[in-house]
Amino acid sequence: MPLILTALIALLPSLASSQETPGFAPCDEPLADKDIIGIWLHDEVQTHGQYAGLRVWTQLELRSDSEAIENYFSADPNESDLPAFARLFLTWSSGSYVDPEPAKGSYEVIRLEPYLSANYNPETNSYTGLRGAFLPIFRRFVLSPAKDEMTLTTSVFLGLSTETQALTFPPDFEIRNFQRQESPVTVVEEASWGRLKTRSP
Repeated sequence: MPLILTALIALLPSLASSQETPGFAPCDEPLADKDIIGIWLHDEVQTHGQYAGLRVWTQLELRSDSEAIENYFSADPNESDLPAFARLFLTWSSGSYVDPEPAKGSYEVIRLEPYLSANYNPETNSYTGLRGAFLPIFRRFVLSPAKDEMTLTTSVFLGLSTETQALTFPPDFEIRNFQRQESPVTVVEEASWGRLKTRSP
């Protein structure tokens, strides 16, 4: 069965018990034991937004200490020394998300909470960052049987963790196929950190 079809089937929601509380419930398994830990790479031509028409390589590193880094490159980082033109630093956890609409069931998700966004300035060879408390985002995922490919949906905001604030998962999500990187690609470029701004709460 083609991977994309397998992924679509796997991304279908599981039936949820009527007694389950809507919202996110973290998995009890230690992060260090999770198969999704590692460095993942996806590339595609952007069809909308700031980088429309540009082919972008997205490198997602999920670490066992609950830290994550998402780097955006204009060339394959396995074949180029170009630094990431944008970086996003986050904390992460995985678990299940019970949709507030009972018929939609529950989903396996990664919860990502950004705390630092940075853009590269080639003129100064440095990053300018914005640090602050950002809203958490969620991505549904499925890992291939060989654990070398991971299908992720695009990020969505689903409210906070309480029942009254949980939102239903939108039906128009997009799918991204990431490949595991066998040889870890460094995410530390030879660039300095320039101005950092702190976003007020």
